Amino acid sequence: MTPLSSTIRLILIFFLGLFLLLFYHLGIHSPKRQSQEALQKEIQESEGKIVSLKRELESAKLQLREEEKIEIPANLLNQLPLKDDTAELLSTFSIEGKKMGIEFLLFKPLEEQLTGPVIEMPIEIQLRGTFPQILEFFRYLSQFQRKILISNVEMSRPEKRGKTYLISTSGTMTTFRQSGEGGEK
Repeated sequence: MTPLSSTIRLILIFFLGLFLLLFYHLGIHSPKRQSQEALQKEIQESEGKIVSLKRELESAKLQLREEEKIEIPANLLNQLPLKDDTAELLSTFSIEGKKMGIEFLLFKPLEEQLTGPVIEMPIEIQLRGTFPQILEFFRYLSQFQRKILISNVEMSRPEKRGKTYLISTSGTMTTFRQSGEGGEK
């Protein structure tokens, strides 16, 4: 082996290493970086779109709330109570229902919702009784002096207890009160 050939070998190894580094940088590293940059740009654009869509959604919700405001005649509005009397109502309903033979399993006040000058007061209910007893209780609620809406009513299959068939019933009972804004004109 001559000194010249070992120098040539070192130079060749150097150029081979340089070629491999160049190949790695241009062939593997650079395309990955470009795709990462493209993905990052796409993520930023998507985030911008999400923010603008959220703003549009909020403005649409506000617009819907504005459109949902219902003009309620003052004489009807003044018939609604000003204070929250849910406890007294539930007590009255419980007493009357028990007179009818109904077993109350749940009275759960849900979150109140403001709709203009009126506050909706939903109450989740669960009760058990015979079909005629439940109908009698619903009839009592419909003839009650206060407006009460019953929704989402679900009844179970009748269960035989002794000589009677009991039905478990659940639903949402909604009553209303004045919010205090726009009540008196």
